[in-house]
Amino acid sequence: MLESQGTLRIRTYTAGGALPVSGALVRITGAEEDNRFVAYTLTTDRDGLTPVIILPAPAANYSLAPDPAEQAYSVYDAEISATGYMTKRINGLTVFSGVDSVQLVNLIPVSDYNINQIPRGNINTTIPENEDLN
Repeated sequence: MLESQGTLRIRTYTAGGALPVSGALVRITGAEEDNRFVAYTLTTDRDGLTPVIILPAPAANYSLAPDPAEQAYSVYDAEISATGYMTKRINGLTVFSGVDSVQLVNLIPVSDYNINQIPRGNINTTIPENEDLN
């Protein structure tokens, strides 16, 4: 049950972190039964940052037990797109109660070479399940 909150902020950049990507469209959606109706659409500022997003998460006490009966975090998905860059989809973002999370997103500029290498110009990333989080 999602009785608490955590926060998430997305930081978009290119050129190995040297340049922020402003004006990127960021869509955050819930990836589980408890949060499937959560949906946010935001735009990054000139520093490549979204506003802080407050998201539902399980109570912090679930993360304190050595073998919790409930999952101690919520899972969200993000899709990031910007003009001139390949769209990036990230599955499996975890949000913990009371924790300010920042997801770094390296956007790849579109060119004739790489648009032919990656179908539809999309890059999909899945954050692997971390057994230590359960």
